[in-house]
Parts: sequence; C-alpha cells; structure tokens
Amino acid sequence: MAFWSNTAAEPRRNFKFLLTVGRIPTWVVKQVNLPKITVGESEHKFLNHTFYFPGTISYNTVTFRVVDVIDEKISEKILADFTQSGYNTPEDAVRAVDSLMTKAASVRALGNVRIEHLGSDEDGQNGKIAFTLRNAWVKDIEFPTGLDYTSEDLSDIGVELRYDFFNFEKTGGEKLPGFGAA
Repeated sequence: MAFWSNTAAEPRRNFKFLLTVGRIPTWVVKQVNLPKITVGESEHKFLNHTFYFPGTISYNTVTFRVVDVIDEKISEKILADFTQSGYNTPEDAVRAVDSLMTKAASVRALGNVRIEHLGSDEDGQNGKIAFTLRNAWVKDIEFPTGLDYTSEDLSDIGVELRYDFFNFEKTGGEKLPGFGAA
C-alpha cells in the first residue's frame, strides 16, 4: 500500500526545520543542508581480483543561508562572532600577530549548532529528529555575489561550517546508539 493512501503515514517535509546557531534568530534562516557521512575505502589486489575495505569516515560541510535582516543586524552578528574566533584585519604587524585563529576559539565563538527536522502534529514534535554538530566552526562566509537594480530578491548570506562529527537525536531527545548515546 502506498504511503499517500494511508492517512496514518506522515512523510517528513523539507520546509519543516529549525536551525539554531550562535546569535542568529531561527526565523531568518532560509536553507540548510543536512550532514552527510562518507566512508573512504582501501583496496587490496589479489591475483585477478580487487577487494575493498571500509576506510576512514569523513563528514561534509553544512551550509546555511540567512536573510540579511537590517533590524536584526545579521551581517554584523555573523562578522562579530567570526572575530571571536581570533580573526582581526591585518592592518599592521602588531594586529597581524593578534589575528591567529584557533579551533577552540572558533568553536567557542560559534556555539552550539543544532538542526531540527520537525515531524508531524501542529508543533512538529511527533517524529522530530535533530542533528547536533560537534566542534563546528565557520569555514566560509559568502555575502551576495552582486547587487542588482532589476531584482527584488531578498539579500542573503551563506555560511559554511566544518565540524568533526554529529550527534543524532530521535523524538524525545533520545540519542541514537553510535551517534551520541552512551
């Protein structure tokens, strides 16, 4: 039986999500991609055969886009948080030395990053899942590539995050074994 003929089945919807990151209000977030796991491989050749073995695990970067809301000072908040990573414009030799970024400062400046994919019910809590990025830091900040008098699009900012791994939570906050559960 197909899921659309079963009224009890409720598929996840891509527009039902919340992103919590730093001081950015959740309502300005337009888009975010979810984590992706990639397992590397090693090969071993024996006679006329090739055998493959799983290798190291790596994770994609997570990118999100936010609307640059003037009253919320979104672009200012993103850059201010980025400077907390240790970045400083190298206008002279003294400031250049003081602009050394560290992973600890970068992770601390960004704070917790959590993507909630909401489920069913009016509040989205039934079947909700969540990804919490661990040791996330800002890899890339992209302001609009151009301004255009002929466009009425909202101005947005793209931010790319790098992280070490993620925890996965099922409905009710229970962590999935292997992804944060003890």
